[in-house]
Amino acid sequence: MSFTYDLSTNVGKVRLMIPDNDSTAYDLQDAEIEYFLEQEGNSVIYAAIACCQWLARKYAKQATFSADGMSFQASQRAQLFAERARELREQTESWGTFDIDREDAFSEASASEYTRRDRVIYIKA
Repeated sequence: MSFTYDLSTNVGKVRLMIPDNDSTAYDLQDAEIEYFLEQEGNSVIYAAIACCQWLARKYAKQATFSADGMSFQASQRAQLFAERARELREQTESWGTFDIDREDAFSEASASEYTRRDRVIYIKA
């Protein structure tokens, strides 16, 4: 399993946001994070949300057990990752939207009476 934690890379930034940055006890391999980055258009925050959702589902399927005085609470981990996904999603929902006005050589033509049928096309034979 591959683990790197370098904040100059998108993989490292996703690890920081999840968080999954302990090299001795990490949940995701670099390749898995790279997959989520690819699926989310290289968006760090959306990849982090996808990773948290996946980890929540992974731990929700695992059993909670105790042995030799130690206990493993998979359901708690699932809840923590689900909550982190919600927190990150709320951050993206608080971002505003904005309109983009097209400003180029064609913007005036599209706003005028000029239409497609008015164009003259010359075909060389």
